[in-house]
Amino acid sequence: MDYKCHVSTFSCEMFEMDSSHCRIKLFRFLKSVDRFNDLVVSVYVTAGHTRLMLLHDSRNEDGIKSFFQEVHELYIKILLNPLYLPGSRITSSHFDTKVRALARKYL
Repeated sequence: MDYKCHVSTFSCEMFEMDSSHCRIKLFRFLKSVDRFNDLVVSVYVTAGHTRLMLLHDSRNEDGIKSFFQEVHELYIKILLNPLYLPGSRITSSHFDTKVRALARKYL
């Protein structure tokens, strides 16, 4: 599954380059950018060009978008922590618990 997300990252980068209004919005929900068997890869790009990727089987576009928006808010809170080094792995169990709760809620 990790390999599929890496391949989908390339698809996302190509989509970003083709999208002229990607730089205008503060965030961009790219919906599904790739498929793998019965699974779909959806991508959300933040203003800082961080890509949040989700491998799922859900067809609920509104729920997926809401999930990404709330995870983005959690991510911003992590970035505001002075002890967090940008670009490093997020190891917070609290963050993991919150993301899993959001997945149960929206997906």
